[in-house]
Amino acid sequence: MAFRVAFVPGVTPTKWFRIWAERRPEVPIEAVPVEESAQLSVLRDDLADVVFARGPVDGELRAIRLYSEVPVVVVPKDHAIAALGDDEAIDVAELADERMLEIAAGPTGGADAVELVAAGVGLLIVPKSVARLHGRRDVESRPVTGVPETEVALVWEAEKHTELVEEFIGVVRGRTANSSRMTAAEVEELRRQKPTAKAKAKAAEARAAAAKAQPKGKGGGAGKGKPRPASGRSPRTSGRGRRG
Repeated sequence: MAFRVAFVPGVTPTKWFRIWAERRPEVPIEAVPVEESAQLSVLRDDLADVVFARGPVDGELRAIRLYSEVPVVVVPKDHAIAALGDDEAIDVAELADERMLEIAAGPTGGADAVELVAAGVGLLIVPKSVARLHGRRDVESRPVTGVPETEVALVWEAEKHTELVEEFIGVVRGRTANSSRMTAAEVEELRRQKPTAKAKAKAAEARAAAAKAQPKGKGGGAGKGKPRPASGRSPRTSGRGRRG
């Protein structure tokens, strides 16, 4: 049985796949390239066990943030911005008069958008890794300020936090083969995340069941026969799903 890892354009998981192959040769990696528009649905549709996704991430899922990406603007080779130094940034306000393009959904969306840039149709702001992925000789990219950086995270469903998921998290976070469990910082990061919708529903069901299970007083006297809690406090439930 393979361990299925999805990843969006611009993310290069090769080094993690290599480490995994050394540690768990009996469990092959199944690479699942996916467009950003489907980066979370691959989990819900059970097409992947984990996914390297680009934020924001749905609160119903668990995620460990890995790194931030610098935004760049992709311009034609003969555009004035191309004359700037490779590390010289331009503020997004200076692009106000430019026609800005977006990457359309689909397997060729990024390449198509960059081709339009090369043809002089407009400019494109994307993470630096995406610009590098679709790079070509007739376009240039320069850092752009005033635009939020994007975050890449490893994402999975809380209800499917298996031993293999835990091991892969360890590989990505740089843990040694002898230290496969989450660090205290990683556990705390997951605790800060919102409970999943399923976890909330389970907690509500548990509270309702606990309420029905409370002992009732016996009839026979004034004030008797009314439901009475077993103690002065309401039954307690955790209200949380399983830990990631």
